[in-house]
Amino acid sequence: MAGSRVAGERPRPFGLPILRADDRFVEALAETVAEQVADRIREGAAEAEGYLNPEAAARYISVSRKRIYELTSAGRLAPDGHDGRTPLFRRQTLDDYVTKAGGGPCR
Repeated sequence: MAGSRVAGERPRPFGLPILRADDRFVEALAETVAEQVADRIREGAAEAEGYLNPEAAARYISVSRKRIYELTSAGRLAPDGHDGRTPLFRRQTLDDYVTKAGGGPCR
């Protein structure tokens, strides 16, 4: 009978091709996707470990670049290093500043 379906089989939307894959294909696809996800996670971790210049640091904690310089000049935020005269900050340093700066919840 034309158009008959096996029990439990969903109707195919008109115009979409049917993809049939054996277990080897599915496993190879899953392995490839897992490798790509792992690579992206490693890239993200590497970026998270790097240094931020004042502009990037300001974006990271949602303040102006001027505020970063003010905090640095006041000794409230110490750079983790320098590139020439440019102060550089690690994300953990900025996280620590934000956590400790407020002294508790706003009221």
